[in-house]
Amino acid sequence: MASTVNAAKLTVILKEEVKLNNQEYGNRNSVEINSINEVSQRVITVPSASNTSLMKMSGSVGAGTFLLGNLQYARVTNLDNKNYVRLSFISQSADNTEYNRFDIKLEARQSYIFTNAKLSGSSGAGEPSFLAFADFTNLTANSDTANVDVELFVAST
Repeated sequence: MASTVNAAKLTVILKEEVKLNNQEYGNRNSVEINSINEVSQRVITVPSASNTSLMKMSGSVGAGTFLLGNLQYARVTNLDNKNYVRLSFISQSADNTEYNRFDIKLEARQSYIFTNAKLSGSSGAGEPSFLAFADFTNLTANSDTANVDVELFVAST
């Protein structure tokens, strides 16, 4: 069966605006990402005091799982107006041992953008220097003190 999905261009625009003492500051930057043929967008409720998997990266696709080399753009937005959420980018070995972790505190109403699956984290106090980037295999979220809704938007080739 031939696909009827035509690859398209994703345009991402970042814009900052602030006016201090009648002086305007800010900038507008845009990037175009070609050949996008898969998009996933969903809102996920992250229960309090519980790690919730938002997405996985792998060599094969599946429910909530994206191909490692195909990720082009992803955004996680905390839709809560009060509570933060902790995002954990975790890489694992073949035997599912967690060995690299990179955490982000995502405040209420804020977004985090990433454009590939590469991370550098610490596997312990004995390895303080950078060795190499690793692919994360799981992105989890843990809410602060109450359930938090997050939006996940992923575009891939």
